[in-house]
Amino acid sequence: MAYLKNKLLEKQRKYLRRKTRVNTQIKLSHPDFRLVVSKSLLYISADVIDAAGNTVAHFSDKGQSGTTKTDRAMNGGKSFAETLKGKKITKLTFDRNGYLYHGRIKAFADGLRDGGIQF
Repeated sequence: MAYLKNKLLEKQRKYLRRKTRVNTQIKLSHPDFRLVVSKSLLYISADVIDAAGNTVAHFSDKGQSGTTKTDRAMNGGKSFAETLKGKKITKLTFDRNGYLYHGRIKAFADGLRDGGIQF
């Protein structure tokens, strides 16, 4: 039992280390807009935050169509790109929030790029 507890603690420590490193590097560059991605077991959500720390736009892929979670993330990225274009945001910084850049996070980012948003 102690082995499993230590294994989970190690995963949490690695996640927090990645999150701190990513956030520090992004905040040092002082971006105008920052897209912070978070995910749960079923859904992916994103917030666009301006330089003052105010939330400009929010997105969740709850209502998106797709057969898999990755497809929903890709379609959600495309639809969120249209929302951002309506708010005159075309360039932002992608904050993966400590998550590894693969799977649903990568699909969401690719959907945003396909929609015309630059990172």
